[in-house]
Amino acid sequence: MLTLCQQESKLNVVLTMIKDLYLICLTSSLISHPMNMLTKNMCSNEVNKQDVVRITKPKLNKNYQMLKELLVCSSMKRGEKYFNACSGCHPINERSSHRFGPNLWNVVFRSIACCSGYTYSLALIRLSNLKWTLNNLNKFIRQPSSFANGTYMTFSGIKNPIERMDILNYLNYNSYRPLSFNKFRFN
Repeated sequence: MLTLCQQESKLNVVLTMIKDLYLICLTSSLISHPMNMLTKNMCSNEVNKQDVVRITKPKLNKNYQMLKELLVCSSMKRGEKYFNACSGCHPINERSSHRFGPNLWNVVFRSIACCSGYTYSLALIRLSNLKWTLNNLNKFIRQPSSFANGTYMTFSGIKNPIERMDILNYLNYNSYRPLSFNKFRFN
């Protein structure tokens, strides 16, 4: 039988181990990639610059890493809300006919300017050897005239990257086989 002093000593050892483990976990989360800390806050739309600890430099381009993190934590529901501004010109149902813009059902990784029954601008026809990757869709949604100078689309674009990633999530959802964003990289 252990004496009270021995029991107290063992309890102190266990508590010290727990405290050390807690401090290691706490410290390792502070040393983690700074973009992870930034985007955790961005997902809730509450970025506090003081919370970001810059201990290590990101290996990838900061903007592309941020877009990847935003895409991973994007919301299909918010994307649907933002897409309502697009739906006047673009249907997104599998069997819908084109309007002023082409139907965007299954647009992710579809060839650019490939829908039959729709007349594309020369600017997009010149890009028809490319696909609507998430990179290309992001650039087009950001500023259509910059991506395809001469496009018929007169929309000025969406500057907010969070809104763009939500729209990409919604476009991805409205396809035959939605992609998993975990392994995707912007470049």
